[in-house]
Amino acid sequence: MSPPVVVAAALCARMLAESARRAGWRVIVLDLFGDTDTRRASGMWHPIGDAASLSIDPQRTREALDAASRTPNVIGWIAGAGFEAHRDLLDDRRIALAMIGNDRESYDAVRDPVRFFALLDDADIPHPEIQLQAPMDPAGWLEKDANGTGGMHIRHAAQRHATDASRGGRYFQRHQPGRSMSALFIADTRKAAIIGFNEQLIVPHGGQPFVYGGAIGPVDVSDAVRQQITAAVNAIVQRTRLKGLNSLDFIVDGERCFVLEVNARPSATMSLYERGSNRSLLSLHVRACAGASLDADMSSAAAQTASLCGEQIVFSDRDRTVSPEFVQRALNLGWCHDIPVTGSFIAAGAPLCSVSAVCAHGTQTATVRAELAARAATIASIDTTRKPGHADLLLPR
Repeated sequence: MSPPVVVAAALCARMLAESARRAGWRVIVLDLFGDTDTRRASGMWHPIGDAASLSIDPQRTREALDAASRTPNVIGWIAGAGFEAHRDLLDDRRIALAMIGNDRESYDAVRDPVRFFALLDDADIPHPEIQLQAPMDPAGWLEKDANGTGGMHIRHAAQRHATDASRGGRYFQRHQPGRSMSALFIADTRKAAIIGFNEQLIVPHGGQPFVYGGAIGPVDVSDAVRQQITAAVNAIVQRTRLKGLNSLDFIVDGERCFVLEVNARPSATMSLYERGSNRSLLSLHVRACAGASLDADMSSAAAQTASLCGEQIVFSDRDRTVSPEFVQRALNLGWCHDIPVTGSFIAAGAPLCSVSAVCAHGTQTATVRAELAARAATIASIDTTRKPGHADLLLPR
């Protein structure tokens, strides 16, 4: 009997595709980039938007999902990063495929700032002060977009222009200093199990001060932090009926935790818990979304100890056109991922690829950061110039 087929859709779906393959499934990928390793993990790839602007096209997505629905043994589609801005696709009756993940109601409950922060207040979960109107004095305030992802939507409120007033999904939040972290968890609509805690690598990039640049996990946290976040996650799940893989972003200031947001989908940090193993967290996601309860077996599988792993996005330092030599060298390294296909044009400042590092559990995160930085420098030093004689078609990435 042929293995099941899943459709993985996201801005970049590489980690979803690789996790699905580890589960023994065939994969159809819908994303913006169609990177070399993404295509190797999938049986078919469809572009669903513009890589340069990091935007998903709803119509192209519907068409790709419609085509995928006619594949034998296809069980459904999984929405990853990027669908925050297109939540209407999650309950679009024109899409024949079943959606494996949170429904629109649960998604909205954690993405709508009015609903989400009211929920946190009701559950006595600390969070930075928020308001919907621009503060009179913008000092110490951030402006955020509830439909954004990857931190590209966050900026200091003082950077705001009058023309931004009509933009939907915007809200303002006091800047809370501290350690930027996340918790990856799995839920069954009633309760949750935390898979691990992660330190986020937040970097200024392209004029944006809080861009997601990667993560390190699982990291140790104090009992006080663990208890606060475990209680917060369970309270949120009980009030929103979240299911499957999700993540919660928060700030740690001393022993106090301040919740920022919930990503109601498989997070990029799930790959930290699969690197160097045959483990597939996506298989747990599908089980939970199919109605399996978070029993002892699933909780135990979710909580397996993983090696300390870091992943970092490498942004291109200049305009590049990717040569076959660059692709081959990146593949040979073994720790380079999201590798663009030959002929791709990568604009200065755009993501070029990502790098990973796996260390023994207990290693200091500073050591992992240093290794990631060294590997990013190695990638940046590889010449992407196309050699004379190559006639590869120039491809957008």
